[in-house]
Amino acid sequence: MDRIFFTDTIAENSLKKHLEVEQLNHYGGILTLHGLVNLAVNTRRDDLLALSEKLLRPFYSGEIERVGGAYDRMYRCGGSASALLVKNGLAVDALPFLTAKAEELIQTHPRNRTGLFGNLKNSEKIWIDSCFSVCPFLTVVGKLADRQDFIDEAFCQMFGHASLLMDSDCGLFHQSMNFSGPGEISQDHWSRGNGWAALALAEMLTELPQNEKLISFYTGFMDSCRKFQDEHGLWHQEMTRHDAYVETSGSGLILYAIGRGVEIGVLPESYRDILLKGLRGYLSYIAVDGSVFHSCCGCLCPGEGKVEDYMNRSWIMNDIHSFGPVVLAFSQAYKLGIKKISIAE
Repeated sequence: MDRIFFTDTIAENSLKKHLEVEQLNHYGGILTLHGLVNLAVNTRRDDLLALSEKLLRPFYSGEIERVGGAYDRMYRCGGSASALLVKNGLAVDALPFLTAKAEELIQTHPRNRTGLFGNLKNSEKIWIDSCFSVCPFLTVVGKLADRQDFIDEAFCQMFGHASLLMDSDCGLFHQSMNFSGPGEISQDHWSRGNGWAALALAEMLTELPQNEKLISFYTGFMDSCRKFQDEHGLWHQEMTRHDAYVETSGSGLILYAIGRGVEIGVLPESYRDILLKGLRGYLSYIAVDGSVFHSCCGCLCPGEGKVEDYMNRSWIMNDIHSFGPVVLAFSQAYKLGIKKISIAE
C-alpha cells in the first residue's frame, strides 16, 4: 500500500515548525517568508496570504530593528519576501520603502575591487550566499519600480560571483574567496552554497524569462547539478562526494530552482522526473510535524576551506536554514500540478 503525501501540507507543516522553534529575524527567516509568499500565491489561500502580510508587515513598515546576516539593513525590510508580496498585489504601499532600501544597498554596501558586495569587515571577502541575499530582491524591485539600474546590479553581482567562484571543471560553485587567505578560493562544492546560486538564478529568470544570457547560464548550471544528484534524488554536503552526508537545505533549493525552470519552459519535461525523484527522497528527511533533518549548520569557509572541512561541518535537526527550502520546493511542486506524492511502503 502506498503512502500519500500532499505537497502543500508538507510545505505548510515546515513553515509552522519554523514559527514554532525559530524566530524570523534572521536571513533564514527571510528565506522561509519567501517560501510562504510563494505557497500562499500558489495555493490561492486567503489565510496564507493574510499570514504573509501579518508576518512581513513589521519588516516593510520599518519596525524590525535587526536581522541576522551580513545584509542586515536590507533584510530589515523583508528582502525578497517583501518584494514578492508587493509583486503579487499585497502591501503595494511598501514599494517606496523597498526601493529606498535597494538604493541604500547599492550605494553603501562595501564592495571588493571588482565591484562585488563583500564582507562588512573586509570587502575583499566574497561568498556565493550574497547572490541569494541581493539578486532576487534587486531584480523584483527593479521590475516593480522600473529601475533598470537595480536589475543591472543584480546581473553584476550574479555573474561577477560566477566569474570568480564557479569551478569550470564540474560546473559547480565554490563558496568563498579570501576567507582562508588572500586570493584563496575555498575548495568545496557545498550543497547550500550551490543552492543559494540556484535560487538566485531561478528568481532572476522568473522576472526576465526571455533573457538569453540568464537562460544559457541557468540551464548549464542545472545540468551540472543534475549530474551529481544521487540515487535517491538528493545532493550531499560536498556535492561531488557521495560519501558526504545528504544535505537537505541545498537539495531543497536546487529542487525549487529546477521546478521554476520546468514552469518557465527553459528546462525540458525530463526535469520533472528529476524534480519528482528529489521530492520523494526529500520526504525521508521531513517528519510529520514539519521537522527537517540533515541541514548543515551555519557554514562559511570552515577551517582552511578544504573539502574535508566542509564534509566535517555537522548537520542539525531543525536548523534555521532548513525550513525555507522545504516550503519553496514543495510549494513549487504544487504549482506544477504535483499535488500529491505516493511512496510505496
